[in-house]
Amino acid sequence: MLEPQSRATLTDQLRPPAGFALEHAVGTTFTLSLDSALAIPLAFAAQRLAVDDPIGVLDAVRRAASRIDIFAQAGQVSIATPATDLVAFLEPMVHPVGVRTGIFHPKIWFLEYSRGEERAYRFVCSSRNLTADRSWDTVVTLDGVAGGGGEARTRNLPLSRLLRAMPDLAVIPLTSTRLARIEALATQWETIEWEMPDDVKDVAFHVWGNGRRPELDVSGKRALLISPFVSDAGLAELRRGTRTDSHLVSRAETLNVLTEQPKLETWVLDEAADPLDDQPAQAEALHGLHAKVFVFDRWDGAHVFMGSLNATDAALRQNVEVLVELTGNLNRLGVEATRTALGSLITPHIRTAPDDTADDQVALRLEGALRRVATIPFHARVRAGDAYSVEVWTEAPPKMPDEIDVSWHLLTRPATVIPGLPGSPEQPSVVTRLELADVTPYVIVTARQGDVRRTTVVLASLEGDPDDRREAVLARHLSTPGALLRLLMLMLELAGVSIDAPGGGVGWSRLGAGADGSGLFEALTRAVASEHSALPDVQRIVRYVSEHKQEALPDGFAELWRVVWAAYKARAGVSNG
Repeated sequence: MLEPQSRATLTDQLRPPAGFALEHAVGTTFTLSLDSALAIPLAFAAQRLAVDDPIGVLDAVRRAASRIDIFAQAGQVSIATPATDLVAFLEPMVHPVGVRTGIFHPKIWFLEYSRGEERAYRFVCSSRNLTADRSWDTVVTLDGVAGGGGEARTRNLPLSRLLRAMPDLAVIPLTSTRLARIEALATQWETIEWEMPDDVKDVAFHVWGNGRRPELDVSGKRALLISPFVSDAGLAELRRGTRTDSHLVSRAETLNVLTEQPKLETWVLDEAADPLDDQPAQAEALHGLHAKVFVFDRWDGAHVFMGSLNATDAALRQNVEVLVELTGNLNRLGVEATRTALGSLITPHIRTAPDDTADDQVALRLEGALRRVATIPFHARVRAGDAYSVEVWTEAPPKMPDEIDVSWHLLTRPATVIPGLPGSPEQPSVVTRLELADVTPYVIVTARQGDVRRTTVVLASLEGDPDDRREAVLARHLSTPGALLRLLMLMLELAGVSIDAPGGGVGWSRLGAGADGSGLFEALTRAVASEHSALPDVQRIVRYVSEHKQEALPDGFAELWRVVWAAYKARAGVSNG
């Protein structure tokens, strides 16, 4: 049954099984907060790291960048103000997409984990976007192993088709390496046999978009629909097979504008209800409904659909959407069981006059305009000199209505706001006097009509990207020798090089530095002996810091590192670096 008393964070859902490590993750979302996306690589780190630990986040994101792909609706990407420059490490893994009709709306994760040659798989399907929103959402998590036959392929084919199709929707083409990894995952996905959750006897997957529209079997004696957004046509479609009374849980503002329908009981969240009485007082409260669940009682049991699809005509006929269908025990998963589980969380809806939605309509119009802008490829070219400059241009930008004002700026230059959209390939717009760490492909586009304003982040394809740009971003956070030592130890430890416990062996602090680097000397020695691949990464950081930020180097470390790097090159046959 639905269990509002249970809390599950996305990072908990993504974290590998015991003994496994992330091999590949592909996620989707409608709205994407780049700040929230920074927490995703932490779920796959070898140890738990804090979201507010910039050094830990830096290394976790840097190491996971090649193994994570996130597809999000172009024009629905956001970032907090002031922005963190750590999002530079997200650039390779974020892929804005555009679709011909509707919106790209699924919230799913394809996950592959490894333990030696062994592989394990997980599918996460939720109603939650990759943002910091605190709404009530739902999630289904399925674990499985590859090797199934024809029945598995039939079941998984809708998902594998979607996985293969997503790169073609990307505004910026993916690299050949990423395309090959996604294709390999899609092929493997067709063979996965899923473990059934408790009280579930069958599972099916339904995908809208990509030229396909599944026909849901919505027949049943009774139905319970949970959806924050509902249209008359969408509701009629989902109720067409219900023989007796049905229930709809939604938002008051949605229900107030719906046409009243017979044999339909309507409910809203009771914001005063708190089903989490046993939670500590400091637990963050959830507010607002964002869950999408459709429950139908049938002769063969309860059929529960969970995922991204709202009860609207647009969702059913235009968008890219995903639902998981669980078939199982009527007494545990059916309509009455779900109503009981919701308990005092819902209360009957009392219809009132609709609110004035003039500003809401303007906001929706601005968001639609930004989606159109964001699906047009943006380009940026880096020019080097005494300082750096970035030229920005677009291909055939859409014409904006006269009443909508548009402007843009680079993420790292919020004060340099330029009216209109970036120039043409022949006459690009130019932002000058940039430090290396301020070079960025992130373009912030703002649309305004009257007092209503909306903003999105557009990712441009970056030409002439300096090889050491991310090292420059990282160096900003290495303000002390202790910060550098912590980063190097994390790089080694998360790469699998064991670090001795503090107090044992010859710690760095015993070699003359005052910072806490116990175990680093021994770890470097072991890495050299094993010709570990982490050392070239360490070399890139040390080289940049040595050339540009010597105050972050501990006393005597440069001499030690020269010996370590020379020994590694001799053993590994590296000729330069």
